[in-house]
Amino acid sequence: MDTFEDTSSKQNLEVEAPPLLTIEKFSAGYDESLVLKDVSLNVPQKKVVSLLGRNGVGKTTLLNSILGHVKSSGGSMSFEGRCIDSLSPDQRARLGIGYVPQGREIFPSLTVWENLNVSVRVSSLSKDEANSLLEEVYDLFPVLKEMLKRKGGVLSSSNWRSGGHSY
Repeated sequence: MDTFEDTSSKQNLEVEAPPLLTIEKFSAGYDESLVLKDVSLNVPQKKVVSLLGRNGVGKTTLLNSILGHVKSSGGSMSFEGRCIDSLSPDQRARLGIGYVPQGREIFPSLTVWENLNVSVRVSSLSKDEANSLLEEVYDLFPVLKEMLKRKGGVLSSSNWRSGGHSY
């Protein structure tokens, strides 16, 4: 005997996740110079977002504000529904807020291993999770595993591009 379930009266129980990042009427700048005025932005979970604009319009200032390096002069910012306005840069990093700069931004006096471990040490990952993540990096970029004891500053740019600026 076939049975049929009436789903017309069931409510949709899926709860939509809050945006990953919400910026509302945010203003910031340097000294007396206001660079960002009333900027609002929602970055959804699991989506790729691009920030585009000509030179001098505030892209870097906005990124540095999100990281906590530039103080707000108004508005608010939240990450995964949590207000981050008063959090320091290191507290924001522990939440998972960060970015990979365009250039070769490594610590030249540290070894490859030390450079890779900097990011996992400030995260909230357990030691096992951090080690697992590093193993994934080594699987993706096997050349790095061969160079773990080398100083970052002696590697060529192509070494980092082909195998490592993904930490």
